[in-house]
Amino acid sequence: MTQIPETEPDASDSGRTALWLRALARLPFGALYALMALVMWLLRHGLRFRVAVARDNLRRCFPDRSEGQIEALLDAYYRQLAQVAAEFIKMADLSADQLRAHMQMHNVERVSAETRAGRSVLLLGAHQCNWEWALQATVLYLGVPIDAAYKPLHAERFDRELRKMRCRYGAHLVAAKRLVREAVRRRGQLHALALHADQMPASSGRRQWLSFLGRDTAFYPGPAEIARMTGYAAFFVSMRRLSRGYYQLDLIPICAAGEKLDPQVFTARYAGLVEAMIRANPADWTWIHRRWKAARPPELTSAPAAQEAQGKAGS
Repeated sequence: MTQIPETEPDASDSGRTALWLRALARLPFGALYALMALVMWLLRHGLRFRVAVARDNLRRCFPDRSEGQIEALLDAYYRQLAQVAAEFIKMADLSADQLRAHMQMHNVERVSAETRAGRSVLLLGAHQCNWEWALQATVLYLGVPIDAAYKPLHAERFDRELRKMRCRYGAHLVAAKRLVREAVRRRGQLHALALHADQMPASSGRRQWLSFLGRDTAFYPGPAEIARMTGYAAFFVSMRRLSRGYYQLDLIPICAAGEKLDPQVFTARYAGLVEAMIRANPADWTWIHRRWKAARPPELTSAPAAQEAQGKAGS
């Protein structure tokens, strides 16, 4: 039986949210960047939003850097976070052609070769640079239906508006916990599955442990399981900032169609590619998440083959 909520969502609240988002999105890029820089400065220096978490993460991942270098990285991280916020808002006002002009995508033919042959693909990204625009660029450049994993927000009206923003170029959002079922349901249809798999897995029983940025780190096993179950070719979507508001994406193979790697080896290849990207431009990764809040169980050790695969991917 469907349970009736005590209070119905207020449609006017959702409408007001959409109105102020659209109003902000009409501002020129320069004005939005300045506004978000001010907001982020207040969060960084006034409210100290996640500053201790970000600083601790940076210190532990880059123990060879001085305190001055860590603080410089911290400042650069909050500046890039302000740019991502401005660019996400601006997405509500950008046409597909305008957004495409901000995004270069290299090696598209690697994925196109799969889709032209009628084979679906798995695309794995990370929270590097502007991960919101990365999804939209893959939709615009690849030309196949894309099912993207996302985590629904608890606030229904904000979740609804964010989904509208993220779907406006054609992406189809799927709750992350339903992604495997969606992959099975659509196995006979040409599409791409897309997800960012570089954050802390929520379920303690569903983790793969690797050395990542010099630390014991848990990863989602889901991408490896999907690739093995479906036989899809998997690609890493690398992202690099060229200048403010302009990015370059590169599609890097993780496994070939039908390869069905051991899950630990698959995850190690992905982790190695993410680590190499972060080390090249550390301020562009998302450091405010409590990525290492769980410790590796003492009885678990890294598989040598997986660690070897990770080293090859990151080289």
